[in-house]
Amino acid sequence: MSTLRISRLLLDLYACPTERRRWPAVLDQLCHTLNVRSAVIQILLPATGQLRSRWMVRDSASEAAHVLHDRYFADAVNPRMLVKRSVRNIGEGVFRDSDFFAPDDPLWADLKRRLAATGLGNYLSARVALSGGEALTLVLHRAANERRDFSRREERVALDLMPHLRQAVQLSDTMLEAHQHVRQLSEALDTLQFALAMCKADGSLCWSNQAAKDILAKREVLLLNGARQLTAICASEAKQLRQTIAHAAEDPTHAGSAHLLVLKGLGSDPLQVRVQGVARARALLVLGEPNKDVLVPPELLRQLFALSPAESRLAAALCVGSTLDEYAQRAGVAIGTARYQLKQVMGKMHVSKQSQLVQRVCTSALFHFRD
Repeated sequence: MSTLRISRLLLDLYACPTERRRWPAVLDQLCHTLNVRSAVIQILLPATGQLRSRWMVRDSASEAAHVLHDRYFADAVNPRMLVKRSVRNIGEGVFRDSDFFAPDDPLWADLKRRLAATGLGNYLSARVALSGGEALTLVLHRAANERRDFSRREERVALDLMPHLRQAVQLSDTMLEAHQHVRQLSEALDTLQFALAMCKADGSLCWSNQAAKDILAKREVLLLNGARQLTAICASEAKQLRQTIAHAAEDPTHAGSAHLLVLKGLGSDPLQVRVQGVARARALLVLGEPNKDVLVPPELLRQLFALSPAESRLAAALCVGSTLDEYAQRAGVAIGTARYQLKQVMGKMHVSKQSQLVQRVCTSALFHFRD
C-alpha cells in the first residue's frame, strides 16, 4: 500500500466519527487496496459460549447484500461466533479459519457452505482489545473464485491499521454518546413550561425548546426573519434586542450576567426576555409570557403534597388566580366547606398564609412542566 494511499485512507477514516456515512467508503478503499471482496468492522463481546457483535459497519457491496450476508453470517448462525474456544483462546493478532477449525471439524464444513452461498472465499481477521472485555475486529474475505491466500504483507497492513481503527471507533462511540445526550436533553427541555432559546451573537437561532417554538410560531412579538435570526415585530424593539444579544454573547467580561427586556409588540401581550451570555459567543434567552394561563395539574398536586382530590383542586384553582369564593361557586360547595378545605391544605403544606401556599406550589418541581 503506497504512502499516499495510506494517507488518504487515514484522512477518510478519521472523518468517520463525525460523518458515520463515510465508513463504507473507507472499507471500499481497503477492499480495493487488498483485493478483497468484503471488509467488515465489528465490535465483539463475549456472550454465553460465543461471541456477539455489538456494532458493525460494512463496505458498500456487503451492505447492499446485507440480507444475504445476515442470513448466513448473523451472530446466532455464524460458526466462527459459535465456536466456544474462540472466546477462550483467541486474543489480539491476525487469524485465519485454520486457527478456529480443524480440517475434519463439521463446523468447518458448514462454514464453507455458507461462504459459497455468499460468494466469499479466504478469510483473514485482525483483532485488538477494547475496554470492558470487548474486541475490535477487521474481517476480510477474498472472492470465492480467488484462491490466493493473504500474504504476510497484507497481514502487516491489517495489523498496522488496527490502532487507527480502534481510535476512530472509540471516537465514534464518544460522538454517538454525546449526540444521544444532546437529543435526550433536548427532549427533556421540550417538556418544560418556560421557553428557552440559544442564538449566536448576530441573533441566528441555534436551538429552542418547544415552548419557545410556540412563542415564535405566534409571530406576535418575537419571530425569526428570513435569515433565521431572532427579531421583534416592533422595529425599535428589534434593534434593542439585537444589541442586547450581541453584547451578552460577545463581551467575555460580562459572561454570565443577565440583561432583561420587555417586548410589547404592537398591542400584543408583553413578552419578558432574559438574555444571558454563555460559552462560545452564544446567548441564552429565557422567554416569559406574564399573561399566559398557568397549568397546575391537581393530580400532581395531590401526589406531591398528600392532598385529597378536593383539596388538590382547591389548591390548583388558587394558584391560577381564583378567589376562594370563585372556587366555591364553580365547585358547587359552600364557602364554609371551601374554607375548611383551605385550612386542611395549609396544614398539610405547612404554611400559614394563602400567599405562602401559592409560593410553595409555584416553586415546586411540578410547576415547571408542560401538560
